[in-house]
Amino acid sequence: MKNNLKVIIAVIVLVIIIAFIYANKVKTTFPIPSRNIPVPVIPVVMEDSITGCYVATLGKDVYTLTILSQVGETFKGTLLFKNFEKDSSSGTFVGTYKDGILLGDYSFQSEGTNSIMQVIFKKEGNSFVRGYGEVKDGGARFSDLNNITYDSSTVFRTSTDGCVV
Repeated sequence: MKNNLKVIIAVIVLVIIIAFIYANKVKTTFPIPSRNIPVPVIPVVMEDSITGCYVATLGKDVYTLTILSQVGETFKGTLLFKNFEKDSSSGTFVGTYKDGILLGDYSFQSEGTNSIMQVIFKKEGNSFVRGYGEVKDGGARFSDLNNITYDSSTVFRTSTDGCVV
């Protein structure tokens, strides 16, 4: 009888311990609404997001601007200038987007030579218009960003077909 009592007490203690452990796991697994528990924030794409693919065609030349990411005023993407019967180039395009102006450094390779050139676009509706201006530093930088002319014949329109490189 003494052994049976010890077994019963041991089982009761074991059940209490298991119940206590389970109760603590339930509390930490399921948050109680009255507690102030931080909720993870899921980034929302802003309405003025410029990420996407834009294509311009001039005769048989095809130019592709792809904005891969945008965080605040900074962006990362690629540019591809596929010229018909002329040298083509492709590379990365990284810079800032502020007040409808996309300004960045185009790092590209053409004819086996690596180069960096400043490129500028102005947002018009769902498209980007390429800007041109006087350059310095061997053609790598604009002399005066306030003196840029935007060429309406070089309009990069949103591509619904996606960017094919």
